[in-house]
Amino acid sequence: MRRIFIAVVLSLATTTAVAGLVIDGRANETEWEGARRFGDFVQIQPQSEAPVPERFAIDARLLSTPAGIAVYLYARHPADVARTRTRSARDAEVQVDRAAFMVDFDGDGRSGFDFTVTLGGDVSDAVISEESRFNTDWDGDWQHAVHEDEDGYGIEWLIPWSIAPMKNSDTDTRRIGVFFSRIVAASGERWAYPNAVWTRPRFLSDFERIEIPQFRASAFAFTPYLVARRDFAHADSDQKAGMDLFWKPNGDHQFAATINPDFGQVESDQLVVNFDAIETFFSDKRPFFTENQTYFEVNNPGGQLFYTRRVGGAADDGSGASDIDAAVKANGSFGDLGYGVFAASEDGEAGRDFLLARATHVGDDLTLGLTQTHVDRPFLDRVADVSSVDARWRPNAQWSVLAALMHSDTETAGVARRDLGGGVIADWDMPGPWRQQYFLIHVGDRMELNDLGFQDRNNFLYAEWESAYRQDHLPAESMFASHQYEIELQRQTNDRGLTLRESIALQRQSDLRDGGNMFVMARYLRPSWDDLISRGNGAIRRQQGLAVFGERYVPRQGDGWFGWYANLEIAPNLHRGYSVYGGVQPKFHIGDRFDVDVGLFGRRQQDWVLWQGGRNFGSFDARRAELYSNLNWFIGAKQELRLKLQAIAIDAEAITMRTPDGDGRLVATNTPLADFSVRNLGFQLRYRYKLGTLSDVFAVYSRGGFERETMLGDDSLGGILGDTFALDNDDQFLLKIAYRFAP
Repeated sequence: MRRIFIAVVLSLATTTAVAGLVIDGRANETEWEGARRFGDFVQIQPQSEAPVPERFAIDARLLSTPAGIAVYLYARHPADVARTRTRSARDAEVQVDRAAFMVDFDGDGRSGFDFTVTLGGDVSDAVISEESRFNTDWDGDWQHAVHEDEDGYGIEWLIPWSIAPMKNSDTDTRRIGVFFSRIVAASGERWAYPNAVWTRPRFLSDFERIEIPQFRASAFAFTPYLVARRDFAHADSDQKAGMDLFWKPNGDHQFAATINPDFGQVESDQLVVNFDAIETFFSDKRPFFTENQTYFEVNNPGGQLFYTRRVGGAADDGSGASDIDAAVKANGSFGDLGYGVFAASEDGEAGRDFLLARATHVGDDLTLGLTQTHVDRPFLDRVADVSSVDARWRPNAQWSVLAALMHSDTETAGVARRDLGGGVIADWDMPGPWRQQYFLIHVGDRMELNDLGFQDRNNFLYAEWESAYRQDHLPAESMFASHQYEIELQRQTNDRGLTLRESIALQRQSDLRDGGNMFVMARYLRPSWDDLISRGNGAIRRQQGLAVFGERYVPRQGDGWFGWYANLEIAPNLHRGYSVYGGVQPKFHIGDRFDVDVGLFGRRQQDWVLWQGGRNFGSFDARRAELYSNLNWFIGAKQELRLKLQAIAIDAEAITMRTPDGDGRLVATNTPLADFSVRNLGFQLRYRYKLGTLSDVFAVYSRGGFERETMLGDDSLGGILGDTFALDNDDQFLLKIAYRFAP
């Protein structure tokens, strides 16, 4: 009991002592004198590769300690350049002054971790896979501190050895890959060491490889939680308790388990009104499913093998979200051989059982992976198995090739379906400012991944060629700091030979000297077919036309009070006419700790085609309004208050009912069609008190709902939007406490 009490006290401390180091943003201890130092920072945003100017000079140091890897970075910041200290939630994408330390613990370019700290003391952490794919769902247990003075600011990190699995953890030294960067918010400029950029085919592989002393470490942590909920809409109350456990006996292996896991009630998904045949993808914030999940993220050409939201998702009997009895996962390595196992079991007659096993071999230029998944769904009398072989080949600094072959085998009520899918994605980072990408993917019409994985569709052959050109040396008087131009050719067909997509696109991504960015794109779509909209009742011809899109983001400048985002999109509808979508979202800052934004976006579709069942399609003259608002108040170092509001209103006036003719063209019929409206609301007010690292108390009030109804009178879009705020299908208050013990 005494040891647990001491651990709690230490976790609540504002500064952390590690041996002779104090993590306080200053490198004034004698231990730092022997640290490895890094210089020769170059500009990577824009990608001029120019040395960092003396007025923005950077001093970076790294020290291997028994507690973990300690890092210090001091960045000069001249007085004539505004400093932006805007507070932000964890992992929020906010343009502020910040610095990042990224590390590949195995030094093999397979996976890495990003630890970013802002000038305001907030953090963002992410897992990096597939060279440059960042996933911020993961929240790690690491320490940091910021110290600011007249000349600039210093940031210290302590990354514990237990934060990730590491192969060969029993050796005296370790070869790791490191990357340092700092960004100036006022100009958007970024300097880094080494010269590595995530927009290139190789990013992790370009980290600086260094040898450091290695210290053996083990870790054990458990996080119990308790949730009490009052449902006002249904006059009901309930309580739920559960626990996440994590054990790392050594650097090479780690194990995790969860009992009755929290489904993430304190995090709200983005509102989506989806009438399409393609499922919406949502990220996951449940700690068990984000803790060291990189090894299980198998994103093959043609589909993702593990979509964590399937576990504990909608039950097979349609009764709502499933309860998870328990789940376990283990991963680690034996030298160059890696392994991972995941298993979960849901409660009730409609519950499912999930199993995933993966093995990899990591070589100097070639990484091979083998994955097997199994899902048992007794309520549907269904069993689903998927096998996959994947390879990533990096023959040199210019080329990176990803290839995969998948096989699915399902049986539902005695009916078996088997098929193959996979493809190749190749990146060519040509000498100079050019880059090319090639895609070739085929998925059979009986290929099924969605029992545990995620695929937006099957039955297609897809080919794409992209070529990009960077322009990083623009005149000093230009408002732009850099441009990246890209041309893209796409063609997609199904196995019957119907063209699903054929287009050519030109686009430009620009960074501006005000720290913001701009994106413009024009895409010409050739005539094609939609074979999903009818849900198996035939393909429909899609009209050709020009689609354009543009967006602009202007961040807050220094101590300023205002920033904004705006976009505009014009695209052809399925049958005829165009869809126009756009809006603006200004953001207001009252100091560094309080901000609020209000965005209003609208869409007008002259002929919105919706499937009505069978071979019937309704055409509607549709108007849509979307209201978004966020309020963030960082009350103190441990307290924050967040308000999140999303409201969507749709006014759809019937034009006519249509049905396809023998050539797949929609023609009008005399079948009656009624007007309808949609209201969708999501409101959340959340208070958070930080007890310690990954330990919090949440008090959350949420309200919302969804309603689609036939319109009996003439109601304006504004009236429908106003009525949206009366929705109370979901009306509840929730109190949650979770505390991470690491004795």
